[in-house]
Amino acid sequence: MKMDPRILFVSSFEPWSLGLSYLRAFNKLGLKPACFNMTEEYNKSSRLTGNKYTNRLVLSYAADMMNKKLLAAANNFRPDLIIVNKGQLLHPDTLVKMKTNSRAMLFIFNPDDPFNLNRGASSTNIRDSISIYDVYFIWSRALVSKLKCAGAKKTEYLPFGCDFELHRFVTHMGKEDKGSGSDIVFVGNWNEEREQCLSELRGYDLAIWGTEYWGRKCRDRFLRSCWKGHTAIGHEMTDICLASKVNLNILRLQNKGSHNMRTFEIPACGGFMLHERSEEALELFEEGKEAEYYGSIEEFKDKINFYLNNGDSRMKIAKAGYERCIKSGYSYSDRANRILAVYREMHGT
Repeated sequence: MKMDPRILFVSSFEPWSLGLSYLRAFNKLGLKPACFNMTEEYNKSSRLTGNKYTNRLVLSYAADMMNKKLLAAANNFRPDLIIVNKGQLLHPDTLVKMKTNSRAMLFIFNPDDPFNLNRGASSTNIRDSISIYDVYFIWSRALVSKLKCAGAKKTEYLPFGCDFELHRFVTHMGKEDKGSGSDIVFVGNWNEEREQCLSELRGYDLAIWGTEYWGRKCRDRFLRSCWKGHTAIGHEMTDICLASKVNLNILRLQNKGSHNMRTFEIPACGGFMLHERSEEALELFEEGKEAEYYGSIEEFKDKINFYLNNGDSRMKIAKAGYERCIKSGYSYSDRANRILAVYREMHGT
């Protein structure tokens, strides 16, 4: 009889977060992990963490306190398996002590590029810890080989997925007359490349949902006028995707050649997706049948013009994209099952 491991899940659990999606998946499988909330425990360490300016003054202290709490939690719980989601502020020596004290296997899923020098994406802690993990799950095949070269013991390609509790499919698709809808919508943060691409859509009915960078850093007046003032997550994003005709997915630099969370989120809620073409995304959703793709500005505008004027084709692709999410095992429960399977293969159970 297979025994489920005692799992300590180390993550942050903000509403609509990847950590919360994985927690729901583990619970659905009956694994019911003990949780260590990194953000919550970090914030408890000092009242100054709540302000972005004073937080810089106490970051090192608060991170040290959070690491000590994690080590104590692991010692008390005695897990068989510790799963870390990113772990930007986890010290390498904390990870080593947890493994030594508990004799647990240590897994990580990193939703960003560990080699990205942007402070929001990675950190020295993350890069210095690569060789400590027993298995390193990563969303990009290109990063699998880089991680091996950096000393990773075992790497596993594990794409992002669908959380159907967040992005619920609506059977009466095509609610394009809804107030939140637009002809074209982009949900994502600002960067210069995205600004350059979207600036080609001057004169179109475009809506942008993202952080305040669209208001502060974007130089294009038209795009600033399209920004809705905040980002869209969870059920709000579902409503926007369903109410709009064309949902754009313009990849960030670290995701080039691969995919991102939006690759699954748009089709999971029944939206039509126009995705920047990449080898891995094409494996996930078939071009012209389950999603559409572009590789140049000319193709970008041609595809938009075509699908704005061909609603039946647009709706057929959106429906097929949703069905692909179901039949191909793209849910986070399927991803969690894969993590458990790797543990059992290594544990011999």
